[in-house]
Amino acid sequence: MDLHFGDSKPTDEERAAIDALLGPPESSWEGAARDEMRVADLRWARGGRAARDRRDLLLPGLHAVNDRVGWISEGALDYLCRRLTVPPAQAYGVATFYAMFSVKPRPATVLHVCTDLACAAAGASELCAGVEARLGLGSGVSVERSPCLGLCERAPAALALKAGGIRYVRRCRRRRPCTRPFSPRALPIRRSRSRPRRWRCPRRETPR
Repeated sequence: MDLHFGDSKPTDEERAAIDALLGPPESSWEGAARDEMRVADLRWARGGRAARDRRDLLLPGLHAVNDRVGWISEGALDYLCRRLTVPPAQAYGVATFYAMFSVKPRPATVLHVCTDLACAAAGASELCAGVEARLGLGSGVSVERSPCLGLCERAPAALALKAGGIRYVRRCRRRRPCTRPFSPRALPIRRSRSRPRRWRCPRRETPR
């Protein structure tokens, strides 16, 4: 990732996600089409304090794109940087720092399985192996190892995210490692931005 802007363009969905947060662009420097702006506004740009006051919106902007599309493309990153007057290299460093973001294409549904100390001791590796074996190839779900999810007392923990949908936090209440992994069929079709739903691991019947 360079310090300068590239030639990649955002998709309509990526542009809509950023514009919903920041509002429509006010000049061609911010990404507006030339036929939508007046001649006097074609090269207008923020600078100084006005530009610095908007840099706190970088992280919310990355969240907006990642939550809507599922990953952050180079075109979306460049468009967000133009809107906020942020160097692309700086925004790329932020996007690659957080484990929930991705700068590479991935499925819309992602299952983050915590592999930090508490969850690793509770069988996170076995949980990952069970999920991957049950889903198989071509399931449309990406299983990724994640740092701490803040549910150490309910280890092992997993967080299911679906682009444009809602979140599911998995908390197994049994002490032993759970062998019934998350199923993507549990994700609802409707779109909602309510708080994450919590669901219990179904009780497994033991043969007598």
